[in-house]
Formats: sequence, structure tokens, C-alpha cells
Amino acid sequence: MADRALDEPLTDAELDELEAFLASDAVPQDCMDLEMLDGYLCAIVSGPEVVQPSEWLPGVWSEGGRAATPAYTSSDQAQRVMGLILRHVVGLQRTLEESPTRFKPLLYLTDERARSDKGPEEATAWSEGYMAGVKHREEAWQPLYDARDARDWIFPIEALAYGDQDPEFAEWIDDKEKRGALVDELPLAAVLIYRYWHDRRRAGAARERGQRRGPPDGGRKTRERLH
Repeated sequence: MADRALDEPLTDAELDELEAFLASDAVPQDCMDLEMLDGYLCAIVSGPEVVQPSEWLPGVWSEGGRAATPAYTSSDQAQRVMGLILRHVVGLQRTLEESPTRFKPLLYLTDERARSDKGPEEATAWSEGYMAGVKHREEAWQPLYDARDARDWIFPIEALAYGDQDPEFAEWIDDKEKRGALVDELPLAAVLIYRYWHDRRRAGAARERGQRRGPPDGGRKTRERLH
């Protein structure tokens, strides 16, 4: 089967293919699963600065970005897997930008976790992945935490990511209803965070273009007369 264009979203079959690879013996034991990868890439495409694949990809294969790579069976397999991941990046960005009401995190349901007898509660892995993406530019994300309204958007992600270890968030996930309410907030929270940084980046680019153009004509004429 020919590889699809980079801007074409992954099909369900391709998501299954990527999920199977991430769970295979070809990857390090602490490789991200599909849910965590989805949260991780969502943060990567949503943040204040561009993070190149060469920087974020090591974190997919091993927690902390240690020097670990999959044991690909061939260069074709390596290209195939990378193509799927990069297409998922593009698909996330396009959905958040062009169809935000259609955005939904890829979450394993609680009963799926129970059947596999492993893994965290619903949405924990996605949120942990998202926060791992934030850490690539932690200082640059600070304005969102400083903004009175915007800092509330990332709260459900933090609570689901850290609630099992951090007492500050524990009370927000200590029963099924509370956790469910936070999970329900994730789609809107992710869209609002994306929009926050998108608008800031666009405003910054407009200011930069204005500076490159220089002062208005009247200012230039004034300086000409002074010389």
C-alpha cells in the first residue's frame, strides 16, 4: 500500500498499526503507548514555540528522552512508523486549528485498562503525555500559568496527570464522578490552550513584520529633512 500524503489524517486501521508497534517488543519498555503519544503530540503542536521532531521524538521511545530507539526490522518499517507519527502530528494540528469542535483526545476506556490488567486510570496517560510535551518549553509556557483565566484550562490536565502522586491534586480525582468531570473537560481545555498560544504567536509575528517594515512614511520623511 502506498504511503498517504503527510496532511492526510490517520485511518482507524493506521492508528491500530501504530498502537501495535508502540506495544511491540521492537520498542523500549518505557515507550509511550498511543494514548500518551496523543497527549504528548497535542502539547507539542499547541505550545508557544516550535519543537522540532529531533527534540521531541526521543521522548516517545523512552521516558526522559534517554538514548533509545526502536529495533526496526528494516528501513521501510522505520519510514512507515515515522510517517504515521508525523501524519498524526499534522492531523492534530489541523483539527485544533480548522475543526476544534471535532477534537477528542485518544483515550483508553477504563474497561480496556481493566481487561489488560495494567495501566493507569482513564486519561491519566494522555495527561501525562501532554505535560511531558509542556516540559520541552516549560519556561515559555509560564505566561499561560500567569494568566488568570488561561491557567484554569490546564488544571484538569495537571490533575489527571499528577493526582495519583501529588496531594495538591489528589482530592480532584478521589472518586469516579470527579475524575469523569475532569476527563470531560479535556477536549475544550486542549482547544482553548491551542487557541491561546496560536493567538499570541500570530500577534508576535504581526509585530515582527511591522518592525521589519520600519516606521511609517511620515517618520522616514522627517528623518530625511533632519539630515
